[in-house]
Formats: sequence, structure tokens, C-alpha cells
Amino acid sequence: MGTVMLFKVLGTFEVRIGEQDLTPSAPKLRTVLSLLLINYNRITRADALIDELWGDSPPISAATTLQTYIYQLRRMMTAAGHPGEEFLVTKAAGYEAQVPPEAIDIHHFERLVKQGRESLQAGELEQASETLGHALTLWRGSALTDVPRGRLLDAHATKLEESHLNALEMRMDAALRLGRHREQISELKELTANYPICEGFYSRLMLALYRSERRSESLAVYQRLRAMLNEELGLEPSQPVQRLQQAILRGDPSLELPARRPEGARGTAQVRAAPPAPPAELPPDIVDFTDRSDVRGRIEVSLDGTGNASALPIVSLTGMAGVGKTALATHVGHRVRSRFADGQLYVNLRGMSAEPRDSEDALGAMLRAGGLRDEQIPKGIEARRNLFRTWSADRSLLVVLDDACSGAQVRPLFPTGPNSAVIVTSRSPLYGLTSADHIELGAFDVDSGLELLRKIIGGDRVTAEENAARSIVEMCGALPLGLRIAGERLAAAPHWTLERYRSKLTDESSRLTELRWGDLDVRTRLACSFRQLDPEMRQAFTVLGSSRQRVFSTRSTADLLNVSISSAEDILSHLIDMRLMTISASAPRGDLSCAIPELIRLYGAEEEREHCAI
Repeated sequence: MGTVMLFKVLGTFEVRIGEQDLTPSAPKLRTVLSLLLINYNRITRADALIDELWGDSPPISAATTLQTYIYQLRRMMTAAGHPGEEFLVTKAAGYEAQVPPEAIDIHHFERLVKQGRESLQAGELEQASETLGHALTLWRGSALTDVPRGRLLDAHATKLEESHLNALEMRMDAALRLGRHREQISELKELTANYPICEGFYSRLMLALYRSERRSESLAVYQRLRAMLNEELGLEPSQPVQRLQQAILRGDPSLELPARRPEGARGTAQVRAAPPAPPAELPPDIVDFTDRSDVRGRIEVSLDGTGNASALPIVSLTGMAGVGKTALATHVGHRVRSRFADGQLYVNLRGMSAEPRDSEDALGAMLRAGGLRDEQIPKGIEARRNLFRTWSADRSLLVVLDDACSGAQVRPLFPTGPNSAVIVTSRSPLYGLTSADHIELGAFDVDSGLELLRKIIGGDRVTAEENAARSIVEMCGALPLGLRIAGERLAAAPHWTLERYRSKLTDESSRLTELRWGDLDVRTRLACSFRQLDPEMRQAFTVLGSSRQRVFSTRSTADLLNVSISSAEDILSHLIDMRLMTISASAPRGDLSCAIPELIRLYGAEEEREHCAI
């Protein structure tokens, strides 16, 4: 096994073993091997490979044909001196390409970009420029340019292209801060031509031209961008680009190249000297995100902030455990990230854990992500809050605050000014966020639940057993987390019928046990909400959850719990706030009508059984 392997996907697809070029010529072999290598050292599900090869219309022999392709790829590797069985390993749910990371150009690109970003944030501009330039030389064209691509490879290629653009922008930032504005003009002109709706390249070209004493050309670039956006998309340039144009018109001194200390020099830097390399902390988007177009559209409009030009746009997403708040916030964040030229900050506030994150600690993390060093960040929440407000005042940031426990926890974390925006997720309502657009996220309807299953296990399996699939959705209460777990379990067991898994879920006493897969566990998520209840409220919840009723009014609740109508209303209101119950209707004379979601009902019944067993 002394042969050297080399795999290239950043451009045309290439496979080399030693001196031999083993790049497959057959299109479908190229597709299979590309997807396996993109997921190197991780399992690629067989159904995902089939979907990539044939989409929604796989032949009856798809599984057998895929096995043939895997055999051919193994034989190719073995013939080149590398045992094919060690290269493509069969796993329970699919196959895994076991490859040293250094054999793949993606690994080297991501490593160099990370080093370049760190150098840029530390003010080591020469090192950042050199490292990022080296990373960019690994690109030989568009990613996977000659590989037939389905949905998954398209998504991976798009993600790689986003990373490529980000690296280009960071290298430009280093060059502009080094005073190399004249040298960058021709490349930036080419980039604006190749990426006509990437405002980041236009703004950097405007700055480079302005610093080269070519102000009229700089303003002409803005007018060209504005005309293109109006004609193609019906949009105006983003607020940061508009502010740059205004600064150029008035010859703002802040546009001049700032004095720079020698790299490695010590001393306390001013807050405004924090490196402009934008943070990009959003978690990865998920490939099989199931559309919530109405809610997504509302969030995107709210984040635009056009309703009040002086207010910070805030969206508050609430909903029960496992309903997909974080996934939706992340998905929207990736869709709108280009609006926020100064980056995206993401903080997990651990609101439902036993120890929610302290606001002071969260502020420290956000300031460090913005480029400040530890010695620049003061102690104490008041000092950190004021520093963050100063730092963020003129920036355009998207801040995602995930799993908040209260309005008091998140208010110190809001940036200053209307050019930024905030998305907050929480299980309970966040009182005191008066300007926020409060959005309640519910479980899927059955059709959306079926769509998620199709994306995870393949449309053919759902179509073949649609009745069983519908039952699975209904027994999961159409909860996205429950459906994802069900889908992952079915994907890992392609020999299972959906009816077999449906029968496992039928037993209510063990259904929550069946909805556990790896680190995904419905019971654990629900237990976090349950821990927030005081003993009396826990007792009330377990009694309601274990009853035969599915709908509860204040009167029926009072009878079940043997409490007054007033106390019953307080109990229902608190359980609704904790997202352990939902309002289903309003009964005559103002009487509440509430329901316990299916999986929460089962959790309540479990708690009652455990209580009785003690």
C-alpha cells in the first residue's frame, strides 16, 4: 500500500494513484465516486446514491446496478495497487470511502482557508494574503465541473462555491488593508463580471478605485450595480453598499487606508481597528430541508426591516421541542446572509439546559468572533454590552440566538442600529421584545411530513407503502424531529418495510424508545421542557398526559385535577407557555380548548407510570 492517492474535485474531477490517471470515463461511475469522496470517511447511504443517479425515477434494478458500480470502482483501485475493499467499505446503510484527508484537495483548501481567516483576524495580513492565495490556487474551475450531478452533488458544489467566494473576499480584504488597491482593480473587475450579483466584489472594487484616486469610476461601478439589480431582481443595493457610495460622494476620511502597526506589535487596539474579516458562524444548512415557504417568506420580509428604517429587525421563533426552530433559523440565515456584509454570528444560549448560557459569556464569544482579542474584552456584562454596541453600531450583521430562555438573556446581545438583524429561537414566549415579529412554529401537516420522509428514505419507498408512511407521520405527531429519527432509522435499514416500522411505533409504551437514533432522542428533548416545571405543575402535566382525554377545557381540567376553574386556567396557560400544550380552539364564553401533542402526551403517560411505580 505504498501508492500515493490523489483526488481532485475543485474543478475537473481527477483520480490518480501513483503515476496512474484512474479518473472514470463512465458518467455514472464519476457521479458515484464523486459523492463518496465528497463524504469521505463518512457513510453515504445507498438510497442517497440511487437518488443521485436516477432522481425520482430509479429503475427496478437500481440497487443491483449500484452494487455493480461499487464493484467496478473497487476493481479499478485494486488494479492500481490499492485494495478496493479497503477503499470502498460496505456499511449497514451504504458505503464509505476511506481516504486519508491529505489525499483530497477539499481538505487542503478548507485547512488553508481556516489558517488564512485566523491570520486575517489576528491582523497578520501578509500571512493571510499568502495562505489564502495558496488555497485559491487549488481551484481549477467550478467544483465538479465535468461530473453529472443530482440534488446532493449540486448542493455540495454550491456550498464549495460559497467557500471559494468567501476565500476570494478575505484575500481581497487582506490586500486592501495592505494598501495594494491598485493591484486588485483588474481582478475585481473580472470578478464583478463573473459574479454579477455578488455585492461584496462591487464594494471592494469601489473602495479600490476610490483609494486609487479614481472616484468617478468608483461611483460608476455603483450605478452599474444598481442598474443591474433593478433590472434583474427589482432590488436596490444593500444598505452597506449604499453607505459606501455616500461616503465616497462626500470623501469621507474613514475610507482612507488606516495606519497599520507592524505585524506582531503589541499594544491596545481601538475597537474600530478590529479586523473586517466577517465572521461566518451559521451552522451548516441541511440538504433535505423541507420547505415552510409561508413562514420562511414572512421571516425574510421581517429581517429586511423596511417597515421601520430606524429599528433593529428582530424575529422571535417559538415552538415545542423538536419542531425545527433551529433548522428554520439556520436555513433562512443562509438564504439572507448576502444582505449582511459584516457577517453572521451564532450563539447557542442553552436555554432549556440545566445551566443556560450567561449573557456575559455569550457577549465575550460574539466579540471574539468579531475579531477582538481577549485582552480587548472587559469583564462584566455592562462593559461587554457597551463594547458590543459600539463595535456593532455601523456594521451589518445577522445574529442568530438559538435556544433562549428569556428576554432578559437575549436583550444585551442585540447589535446596535437598523442595518443588522436578529433571529431568536425559544420554546417559551420571550416577553419584553416589543419590536419583534413573534412567529409560532407548529408541527408539519401530514403532506409535509411525507415530503420529509421522501427526502430521507427515497420517494419510491414512500410511494410503495404510502398508507404505512402516513401512519408513521401521524404517530410521530408530524413532529420534524420524530420524523427525522424515523427516516434515519429506515434509511439505515433499507431491508425494512415501512409497515414493519409502523408496527413498532404502534405500541405507545415503547414508541418514544423507537424514536431515538444516535444523539437524536425525542424523549431527551421533551425532558428538558419537563425539567422547567415546578413539582405541582409536573404533577398536573402527568395527570393530564395519562388521561384518556385528547382535548382539555378549563372545566374538564379542573375536574381532572380537582382544582378551581381559576387554577385550571393558570395551569393550562403555563403549560401552553412551556409548549407542552397547544390551543386548539376557543370554546363559548371564553373557555380555553387545549390539546397535548401526540409525543408529549406519551411522555406525560410515561412520567405518570414512573411516578406510580415509585
